[in-house]
Amino acid sequence: MTNLADEVAVVTGASSGIGAAVARALSHQGAKVTMVARRLKKLNEVSASCPGDVQVIAADLTKETDRKRITRGTLDRWGRIDILVNNAGQGMYRHFISTTQADWRQIFEINLFSPVFLTQRILPIMQAQRKGLIINIASIGGLIAHSDKVTAYVSSKHAMVGFSRGLALDLADQNIRVFAVCPHLTDTEFFRTSTGAPDMAPIVEKYRNFMDSPEDVARGIIEQLDSDRLVIFPTPKPAEAYGKQRDI
Repeated sequence: MTNLADEVAVVTGASSGIGAAVARALSHQGAKVTMVARRLKKLNEVSASCPGDVQVIAADLTKETDRKRITRGTLDRWGRIDILVNNAGQGMYRHFISTTQADWRQIFEINLFSPVFLTQRILPIMQAQRKGLIINIASIGGLIAHSDKVTAYVSSKHAMVGFSRGLALDLADQNIRVFAVCPHLTDTEFFRTSTGAPDMAPIVEKYRNFMDSPEDVARGIIEQLDSDRLVIFPTPKPAEAYGKQRDI
């Protein structure tokens, strides 16, 4: 396992779910963590469960001023950034014909453009250090269409995987690695806060016992930080789903 002692990480979407679990896992491994999300109260609650040196920054990742503040705040605190975890995202459960232009622009703004532009701001720091790790939390929906009524969502997550592939090639000779992490269904508040959540609720309940926990996902990510693969399945379930559905 990669030695994370004194590494400096930025984790977005860290107030709950996979982001919170990854922040805790990194902290338990000795990393210093900037935890980012919009909800300050929830961030403070999660940070209280982290054993190491952490700071919280309440921010809206769709705003360039906030992305700049995240970068500057981390540098002011620790002087470097070694790991970026682009986890913040949004779901959408809605039949394609019912989605609006605003829906599409919103989900791409949150699921693709915000992490792209935060990466663009932090990457020069990693390049100056000649070292870095960018972990993009995509989804099994970034590789397959895992359900109906998720066209906008899987489009944004396919784009996230494509961004990861292109970025990995651009950085291949710079000692900066890129992962596209593709979890399966994970038992988080994601399903309660996504657009179309009430319509999705019966399906969520049907599959809840089959879902991974955020801690399972975080553990699987940490355990594979030495991997030379670009696409990471954090647990066996997404790998199994991909094997069954990749030709559909």
